[in-house]
Amino acid sequence: MFQDRLAQFQERVQAIIRKLTHRGIVPAMWLTIGLSCLIGIAAGCGAAAFTVLIETVSNLTVGQTLDRVARDPTWNLLLLATPAFGLLFVSWFTRRFAPEAQGHGVPEVIVAVARHDGIIRPRVSIVKILASAISIGTGGSVGREGPIVQIGSSVGSVFGQWFKLSARNMKVLVAAGAAAGISATFNAPLAGVIFASEIILGSFVAESLTPIVIASVVADVVQIRIGEHGLEPAFRHLTFSYKGDWGQLPGYFALGIVCGLAAVLFTKLLYAMEDISQRLLPKWWARALVMGLIVGAAGVAYPRLPPTISRTTQENLANGHKSLPPLFGVGYGVVDHAVHLTNENSESASREHVRLDRGDLLKELWWLLPLVFLKPLMTSVTLAGGGSGGIFAPSLFIGATVGASFGLLCNLFVPGVSAHPGVYAIVGMGAVVAGTTHGVLSAILIVYEMTNQNSIILPIMIAAGLASVVARLIDPESIYHKKLSRRGETIARGHEMHYLEHIMVRDVMLRQFPTVKQDDDVNEIIRVARSNPTIESLPVMNPEGFLIGIIRPEDLHRVLDSDVPPHLIQAEDIALKAPVSVSPNENLLEAIRDFGTRDIETLPVEIGSGKSRRLIGLLLRSDVMRRYREEMLSAH
Repeated sequence: MFQDRLAQFQERVQAIIRKLTHRGIVPAMWLTIGLSCLIGIAAGCGAAAFTVLIETVSNLTVGQTLDRVARDPTWNLLLLATPAFGLLFVSWFTRRFAPEAQGHGVPEVIVAVARHDGIIRPRVSIVKILASAISIGTGGSVGREGPIVQIGSSVGSVFGQWFKLSARNMKVLVAAGAAAGISATFNAPLAGVIFASEIILGSFVAESLTPIVIASVVADVVQIRIGEHGLEPAFRHLTFSYKGDWGQLPGYFALGIVCGLAAVLFTKLLYAMEDISQRLLPKWWARALVMGLIVGAAGVAYPRLPPTISRTTQENLANGHKSLPPLFGVGYGVVDHAVHLTNENSESASREHVRLDRGDLLKELWWLLPLVFLKPLMTSVTLAGGGSGGIFAPSLFIGATVGASFGLLCNLFVPGVSAHPGVYAIVGMGAVVAGTTHGVLSAILIVYEMTNQNSIILPIMIAAGLASVVARLIDPESIYHKKLSRRGETIARGHEMHYLEHIMVRDVMLRQFPTVKQDDDVNEIIRVARSNPTIESLPVMNPEGFLIGIIRPEDLHRVLDSDVPPHLIQAEDIALKAPVSVSPNENLLEAIRDFGTRDIETLPVEIGSGKSRRLIGLLLRSDVMRRYREEMLSAH
């Protein structure tokens, strides 16, 4: 009964919306902007609820077990098995209700936008939030951003489907949901906008930005009102700076290259582990158990506390806050520790920073360096076992540990030209994220907003740019697109269309082409068409030599199917009047837009204006697509 009433209410609302939009009272763009506000509210609340759910699951499982371990070490056996139980349930749950909720989520959103007009099943958001909370809460070594992006995008898609918006506006709402999710998760509204445009949509189209910006801002405001830290960044009390020291630049260049290599290794390891696990353990439940036990064993065996801990960490421990194993869950505790490392001579460091003498540098290096290799392995194992979670936070973790280890080595061997190890940790975060996602702007902005370190933005930009170049040279596909290409879904995104920007219409157009006169009958049109089978549309010219229209194949077929004798119908009777034309000086990217304006296969190429206007060529859609494929192949 309730479902029937809900369906009736939905139909009434949709009917009202259709009438309003059809009559022009509520333009579709304004409706999209209004819905983006609701998406921002929903994503902000969803991110807060997701965080609470993760903490609840973690306290009930890993947290309770750690309490018992403190009293009796034999409880480590249960701690070891906890990730396995979590993966077993999540694998069954996602396979049963929404298989697309398994894994790191963002590739599914990308393919929904690129291939399915932004349509995502409504149940995905519910399944994803539960599956990811259990994966992370029980110790799975994955992140929160992939789930919240998929959840926010699913909410945007549901709104679009509910109001029966066009495919273009649906895609914008999906991207708005992704931006809202990133904004609310990382308290980074600007990075959310760039991530949605750069990664999800693949373009920075002006009309798409307004709903995305609104959703991102609203989500962050909601998060500020109901979250714990308000406007403060995720990693606080950082007092580092870069004062243009030339001696430090080579280190940042080297760190960028190292992080690019680390990003590629993480990407390859992620999918290699998936292949190995499926080959050795074909049963899904066996994979979940074995992979979960591997994560549990690593979490139990690795030293839980760093050799030097800050005063803040000591106070937290004294107040009863348990320190999770560094390889369990998101791992922000390790990241926070890495970015607060300073050397013993630091005068600007606050009391939350970890001041290190030479002996402490070595201790920290031996604790952090193994995490550089163990974290990507544990993330790969978790996802290979059927877990649900993101790879963005693990990329930040890897970047922080790679950067901090690099900084520790620099402070050990070349202290005179080295920054604090925490500076390299922050720079490394941006560099590895740029290398894995190939989203340089997103990586730079998200690290900036998470740390509020505008004074070291230059080193972050250098390292992120270099890491992205190195990663692309070794593997042109990002960690997101790699998953799609392995399924045979190679997607050409908006940022790849730049291959057409440097090719002009005059380089591709046909200069020799047939025409028909406006008073030619259908018999003459058919004769010309048969003599030129490669030309799909024929230009129609008046006696003065001006173009008055084009005859498309469907126009000719419609006449032939009628009962009117062909000799009674003239070319001007069936021509598409005032066709869209292009200039020979336009590029092919602009021409593609014109093809879609009137849904035609041939564009006239004209020069001049008014009475001096003259037809000089024809541009075929097939020729544009062939040139695009050639450019793509030569680029790769």
